[in-house]
Amino acid sequence: MLLRTPYLLLHLSANAAGKFKRYVNHTGYNRVMSIEFNSVINELNISSATLKNWLKTDDLSVDKNGFITTESYQNFKKNVLGKSKLNKRANKQHFDKPDIIFNADNIVDANQGSIQYEQSLSIAEKNKKGIYYTPNNVIDDMFLVLPTLKTTDTFLDPCCGTGNFLMKALEKGFNPDNIYGFDVDETAIKIANMRFYQMTGQYPKNIKVINLLEQQHTQKYDFIFTNPPWGYKFNNQQKNNYANNFNNGIKVDSSALFVLICLKIIQKNGMLGVLLPDSFFNITAFKSVREEVLKKALVQLIDHNKPFTGLQTKAYSFVIKNNNRLNSIKCRTENGKYKRKQKSFIKNPNYIINFDATDNDERVISHLYSYPHQTLSGKAKWALGIVTGNNDKHLVTQKNDGYKPIYKGTEIERGSIKEAQFYILDDFSKLQQTANKKLFLAEKKIVYRFINSNLIFALDYKQRYFLNSANFLILDKHSLFADDRLAISEEQLVFLLNTEIINWLFKKLFRTHKVLRSDLEKLPIFSHFFKESNHYSEQDFHKYLNIEKNNGTFRIKT
Repeated sequence: MLLRTPYLLLHLSANAAGKFKRYVNHTGYNRVMSIEFNSVINELNISSATLKNWLKTDDLSVDKNGFITTESYQNFKKNVLGKSKLNKRANKQHFDKPDIIFNADNIVDANQGSIQYEQSLSIAEKNKKGIYYTPNNVIDDMFLVLPTLKTTDTFLDPCCGTGNFLMKALEKGFNPDNIYGFDVDETAIKIANMRFYQMTGQYPKNIKVINLLEQQHTQKYDFIFTNPPWGYKFNNQQKNNYANNFNNGIKVDSSALFVLICLKIIQKNGMLGVLLPDSFFNITAFKSVREEVLKKALVQLIDHNKPFTGLQTKAYSFVIKNNNRLNSIKCRTENGKYKRKQKSFIKNPNYIINFDATDNDERVISHLYSYPHQTLSGKAKWALGIVTGNNDKHLVTQKNDGYKPIYKGTEIERGSIKEAQFYILDDFSKLQQTANKKLFLAEKKIVYRFINSNLIFALDYKQRYFLNSANFLILDKHSLFADDRLAISEEQLVFLLNTEIINWLFKKLFRTHKVLRSDLEKLPIFSHFFKESNHYSEQDFHKYLNIEKNNGTFRIKT
């Protein structure tokens, strides 16, 4: 007898036996009736939460036994999937399937074979496994700080692919016998071995198929330079295991896991260089790993812009020496070259490594945080705008009975809200994700654009609805600045968050195109400023903070 799983619970097995659920009905006939939840999850590579949302919004239907009907699933795949759900921007691994079968045995020139193999990998495969091979100019930049080598120095790339870092290590003079390369891709390792032989005339002993995430590794190395996989799609069990094994139970991206592994196997005074997505340097999820990196001596930080064809993510690299002597760090960004003190990153909220900020910028940031201030952490209720699940289905341009205006993030301007262009039925039951309706109906709420690199805030006192391109907060009057000397109104907070200097600070610290609650809760709230006058302006605020604007940036007044 088969056990049925209620779809709202979604207690799903990771090892589904088949695509269709068969069972014997009361007449004794064995027939295909419905589809297992885990079969849909595995086929589409989605989360149980995503499936739950599709069920809630009636994109999929369930039968009386609690399974997805085959009719609704086939219709979903034909008419919805790839159009309004799992579109290419949101979920690339379901598209661009590889149609080239690469045979490494046919390679004549190994270097050319490396290029051909990379080209044979589809966008889907690269995105799923986080595979982006490192251009030579990026490796050259990372190797700029290599010292004079000793003949005994060892070199490792633990995610070597077809061997770009390994070939560069040979060029720089590392002893071929002391060069190590590991990867889980057997074809890539085969090509790396061919390239090594083609360059040295000897077959390498140390380029092997090894997954450092899955085995104990005690050998240590003098130099480790690598571009680890970004965003490898681990299953939930792997995520939990790796979090417990490497990061005190905190889940992080595959790229950060390899940073932690490399920190364990680098020799004392050895050198570690890693190419990473720019998010590693500022997103809260990587805080614990950044803290470990900043315990070592940073030597170099480089913004490589967008070095990978077809990938819009920016890439940054760091190089550290495995000791605790904090140095002046060489920084290179699109704005030029300069030096930063490592302690300036250690003082930042969440150990953010904002190396695109100059030394002058860092002094202004420290100056601002030295002023008496509070933060919004624990002092407000936060809510996301409405996720309909299908805007075309739920939004209309004409106001009908039972419909209310709904506002997009672009309709929020600093200090004001433009007229709504769309209306939505005043019934949240079929919407994919909503905050409690009582929050939308609060007497006053502070709304802001979510997808933006600027802070754009306005006060809503008309109980408006907002889409998920906007978020909002409601001040907790019981906990927010309870001391009369520190009290602040919604209007004052909106003014402060829209100011030039707070926008400047936000950009210099967080460097993001999303305005996240976790970042807003780190910003300083200068309540004392509002006690000096009921009338205030940007100029008054600058005077209070003892700063001045000069050539698009800020300086401390002397």
